[in-house]
Amino acid sequence: MKTSASIFTFVTLIFSTFASFAQDMKIGHIDQQFIISTLPEYKKLNQEINEKSVQYDKILKGKFDDFETKRIAFEKLTSAQTSEAILKDKATELENLKASYEEFQNSSMNELRNYFNKKFTPIKQKVNDAIVFAGRKNSYAFILRMDLNPDGGDLWPVVLYARDTTSTLTSDILKNLGVDSTAASDRKIGIPQMLNKR
Repeated sequence: MKTSASIFTFVTLIFSTFASFAQDMKIGHIDQQFIISTLPEYKKLNQEINEKSVQYDKILKGKFDDFETKRIAFEKLTSAQTSEAILKDKATELENLKASYEEFQNSSMNELRNYFNKKFTPIKQKVNDAIVFAGRKNSYAFILRMDLNPDGGDLWPVVLYARDTTSTLTSDILKNLGVDSTAASDRKIGIPQMLNKR
């Protein structure tokens, strides 16, 4: 009887420990892309990018049409036995038009990319701050974003928030790999690290 009471006490203690541990491991997940896409500033940024793209496409179309018109004229000149000097001049003009088209295409794409990145950075930071705030306020240990694995169709989690008290195993792993672990940083990773830089 004494043994069964001890076993019952032991089992109760283990279950209460697991229950306490499970409460500390509150994990949430979000659809970060959906959150970002619903923000008015993100919608405005997309609209600006679309407007600039339409403007650049019109310029590119004009350059392409000009090139095509002159290419067709050049082909007619070659079949009409035009002098070598004129053909050489028209060929150079075509090469310059093609180079101008390609240069504008590359520079406009770079400009759009840089503009988007510049405007998107504060939007992403705003969402990251909201994620950290929600995680802390609601006592989550982790908040995850589920992404498609590029190597297959499975989902894999990306940690967007980890409670500030999360332990790091960096020193242990470096030690196991035979590296001096005194150089291991105790810095926070991910979003908590970004917040500390402010």
